[in-house]
Amino acid sequence: MADVNGMPKLKRKREGAEPLRKKVKTQRKSKTEDAEGETSTPLKAPVSTPSSSNADMKPAPPSSLKKEPTPTPQRSQANSASAADSSTPKARKDKKRDRNQKKDEPKASEAKEPFVERETPTTVVVNGDNADKSTKKEKKQKKRKGKQNDQWSLSEPQGGWFLQQDPVFSPDEKHLLLAKLKTLEVYATETSLLAKELPVGGSGVILSYATSSAQSNQAYIADSAGMITLWDWTNGSKIGRWDIGANVRHLDVVKQPGSDQDLLYTHETGNSHVINVHALRTGAQASKTELRRILKTSKPISGLQVLLGGKIVVASSANCVMVGKRAKLHKTAVQDFEYVWREFETSGRITTFSAYIHIPGAEKSKKPLQDPRDNLDLAIGDSEGVIHLFEDIFTSFAAIEKSQKEKAGKAIGLESLRPKRLHWHREAVGSLKWSRDGNYLISGGDETVLTIWQLSTGKQQHLPHLTAAIENVVVSPSGASYAISLANNSVIVLSTSELLAKTNIIGLQSRRVDQEQQPRESNSSTYSFELFGPVPMTVDSKNSHVIFATPSSQPHRHHGGLLPEPYAQTYDIATHRAVARQALTRNNATDTNVDPEGQRVREPNVQFIQTSHDGMWLATVDEWLPPSSAMGHIEEGDLKANEEERLFRRESYLKIWRWDEKGAQWVLDARIDAPHFHKGVAAHARVVDLVADPSCTGFATVGDDRIVRVWRPKTRTRDGIVVRGGDRMQGLVTWSLDRSIGIPSKLDIDESDQTLQDLSTLQSCHLAFSADGSALAAGVSWASGTDPGVIHIIDADEGIIRRSITEIDITELSGLGIFGRYLIAVSNTIVVWDMVIDQFVHSMPIDTPGVDTAHRAQLVRLAVNEEDGTFAVSAPRFEKEEKAGSRRFLKTSTRVSVFDPNHPKALWNRSVPGIVLALASAKGGRGYITLDASSSIRTISPKATTQQLPTPPPETMPLLLTDSVDVDEIDDAKQKPYLQLDASEELLRDSENDKPVVRPEQLQAIFESGSSNALPAVRDLFDAIVGLYARKPRASGVVGAV
Repeated sequence: MADVNGMPKLKRKREGAEPLRKKVKTQRKSKTEDAEGETSTPLKAPVSTPSSSNADMKPAPPSSLKKEPTPTPQRSQANSASAADSSTPKARKDKKRDRNQKKDEPKASEAKEPFVERETPTTVVVNGDNADKSTKKEKKQKKRKGKQNDQWSLSEPQGGWFLQQDPVFSPDEKHLLLAKLKTLEVYATETSLLAKELPVGGSGVILSYATSSAQSNQAYIADSAGMITLWDWTNGSKIGRWDIGANVRHLDVVKQPGSDQDLLYTHETGNSHVINVHALRTGAQASKTELRRILKTSKPISGLQVLLGGKIVVASSANCVMVGKRAKLHKTAVQDFEYVWREFETSGRITTFSAYIHIPGAEKSKKPLQDPRDNLDLAIGDSEGVIHLFEDIFTSFAAIEKSQKEKAGKAIGLESLRPKRLHWHREAVGSLKWSRDGNYLISGGDETVLTIWQLSTGKQQHLPHLTAAIENVVVSPSGASYAISLANNSVIVLSTSELLAKTNIIGLQSRRVDQEQQPRESNSSTYSFELFGPVPMTVDSKNSHVIFATPSSQPHRHHGGLLPEPYAQTYDIATHRAVARQALTRNNATDTNVDPEGQRVREPNVQFIQTSHDGMWLATVDEWLPPSSAMGHIEEGDLKANEEERLFRRESYLKIWRWDEKGAQWVLDARIDAPHFHKGVAAHARVVDLVADPSCTGFATVGDDRIVRVWRPKTRTRDGIVVRGGDRMQGLVTWSLDRSIGIPSKLDIDESDQTLQDLSTLQSCHLAFSADGSALAAGVSWASGTDPGVIHIIDADEGIIRRSITEIDITELSGLGIFGRYLIAVSNTIVVWDMVIDQFVHSMPIDTPGVDTAHRAQLVRLAVNEEDGTFAVSAPRFEKEEKAGSRRFLKTSTRVSVFDPNHPKALWNRSVPGIVLALASAKGGRGYITLDASSSIRTISPKATTQQLPTPPPETMPLLLTDSVDVDEIDDAKQKPYLQLDASEELLRDSENDKPVVRPEQLQAIFESGSSNALPAVRDLFDAIVGLYARKPRASGVVGAV
């Protein structure tokens, strides 16, 4: 048992105070201007002297400072500025304003120095009608606009993953609040549509959020900049803002006893982990903002729950649970809060917990806050899949303390509390919650099964096949719904009675790379960079939807390397919504996902996705390799032989999907097994690239068998008659091999002595079609590294190589493209080659700091857009953090550049945060689309330019004819016309005379000719009708003159 009541009430050691003061000093100017038009709460600096006993601790009376008419949130940091800053006009202006404000303060506060108590966190509140105005953001936008006024623009990111926190229901359960890194999103549960967005400005990201317990229409948001912001989520207005100077990882809001105000229980991180109680006030009560620390520990806190209005606080760490109970309940002031803490340790790692207060029926009329005996039930889930259930844990604590008074300071063990064990989950328990009546436990984990435990009978109810691991479970305020967060970035709301889905919110589900998976300074040289490999992505030309491959599940608590991507998701950029998701390979949604040895079964991985030029066909390539752990039964002691056997069992498929208009989905039309094959060893070859023909329906693939194959559809016929499908509208299609072109190699290998290791000499190969489909380029890089590589120009119609370009060094080929007459190759440099004159044009360097040449090929992207005549290249950057105190993770960004083949310099370039995993051109439009490692999509598009509309030629005033015209005048008309037609009228008359006029009686005469009981011959009808419509138009009587 550990009692922390002896800690000082107000005094709090603020870790990192010196860096914080430097940060405040550098941001002083921006924060002073950011608070214009807003009201502020003066800084509170309560002082307390630590004492050895709780009785000697006396909270310092709160200082009351007069509210200033002009808000200056950072007024107390003015003296910390350097003397050099006072020499600037801006500093002199701020200094003068500070002196004017000090004249209006009471004399008692004038004697106080800024930062009197440096161990007390700075708390600043900003509220008012103009609180949502961000002067700093506007300045940044103006500066950026003035710095780069070009013809291209980068959109704000859309998509992103929901935070790993419990969804929050509104009190009426009509809305669901979900947070992403930069926004808090409000969804309507009835329609699953986004109703409101609450953005977080600046460089901070959201860490935690909670709704107000006093006002149901308000929500608190804590960000990484140390700010807590109060929003009205119904209308999107900002109510208040407080700078607490710490990162809040967990946030819980309750009502303060004896009032209708909120109390915020926060878990704040730094050099230690602290639980604080904040009383944040706005408006007339802004001066009553208070802070009270109730727990400080060195153990990382992983969960926090507050019950009975703050009477009981439960916190968990990796293998320890801490339960705090407030003493002196009659004292309701925040500074009088004192907690007695008890903790016990567990043998396994704690993954989740949930606490519930049982109120006896005979005592429900009493106020639970005044009841000295609280029946607390606690359920804990561990990494082994076991749920430990503790009933009336305070009674167990009292019994143990009574029997072990001499060991009062020792932590209590799990065995001494004798919990019940509920074990069904095979793996770690992901989430655990009590029902509202306390009769059920709801749990979920990696098994994709929602489990409901009936505690009175011990029975279980299961809801299987939720397609992804369960990360969070929340019970609605009325207990009528469950909100479940899945590890595929989706949230569903189920009814508790039928377990049917009422709401389905789907986010962008592409590959996500967390910060813990990024390279560090210590391992940057040995990092594999496989997580940042390309994500298959294409743009549908029918509707400009983006289609990309996605994993089936990406739990936040597992970082096991690169996951297979068996699904395809369709995302609409215009509406910011996911349109569809379907499986492209076999998957484990309804099958067993664990093998007999307990290892997870890996699905096939989709490697390439392409759509046809008309958007009616989709081609995919998926591959499956058995894991190395599954090859133990053929272990021969030779690692090379084992790997050779594993590659021998590769499965590769080329699948062609047809778009079904009625079902609004892709339907599998053909599956080609082993599109590339090693004949010498009878093994599937690896497909290294897939491209679509931009002029007609067809696809081209290349494999490490060094063969380029072109696949095209053929309409099925039987005895000369087209075989039609069930809809009888169009003929059935068979996909087959149209062309096969071998890539020559300098290696002279005997087919009889080939092995897979010998055949895998192809390092990388990329294909590119010309716009008319007549030429196909194939660039090859060899694994030897000494050969500079070669680019073959293939005649797509004849299937022969017309030219082999060896003048370009493509040792590490990243991409290949054809635009008009130019060939673009991206390797160590960007090379532009003129194929018409067969000559080098120019080259541009590529800078990828932190990435060696061996990994550069898989990280650099290329896209070509025929519509706007440009091509784009994205290059990753892994750089060291310059600021002190970083976590030694490399800073990741991507340099995206847009080029014109005719110019040696980039038209536009910009650094975007994160690593771009996919880059594609907007088919049928101008610009490009990027997909990064945070599952965010951005669009790069040219800015609209003002164009002059075509204007008609100047009008001419024609001469009017008189009613009476002499014969002599008519004769003179041959030399001098009386009426001149302007250019537009002449053009209109010519275009009208180009088409003959066919009268109905003429058509009737053709069909009625001949006998009455039979039509004329078809040949005669055709000749008559064509002659009628194709005859030369009748000439006008007067041309150019009247």
